[in-house]
Amino acid sequence: MRRTYFCPHCGGRLNPNVKIILRAERRGRKALLLFSPQPGNYDVICPDEFRIKKGDVVEFSCPICGHGLGSRRGEGMAEIRVVNPGGEEGKVYFSRQYGHHETYFVTEEDIRSYGEHSAPDGMNFWGAGPSR
Repeated sequence: MRRTYFCPHCGGRLNPNVKIILRAERRGRKALLLFSPQPGNYDVICPDEFRIKKGDVVEFSCPICGHGLGSRRGEGMAEIRVVNPGGEEGKVYFSRQYGHHETYFVTEEDIRSYGEHSAPDGMNFWGAGPSR
């Protein structure tokens, strides 16, 4: 079994196959973007006409219900739900800024950080580490 990703609002599955599909908007332009489900892999498949450059902040929403995926944890973050292969549920928080590699997988038991801009091992993630 692999990780499955869901909209936190409608519960729709965001990775029906190999990639995670999110709706993106930047300066009135909209597109569907495809992301790797592998933590720390920041490759994205983006239509040529949806041009974004390093530092651009993108609004993400669910491609199913259209609800925004902005996070209450911070204006610069987005969030989705995840179910790990063992059935453990959690949330994934990721930067909305293109080129800013910061991702956190948070469950009841653990915080895992990925990307060169994240806090190592989830330390100081919103002022607290995982409860062990």
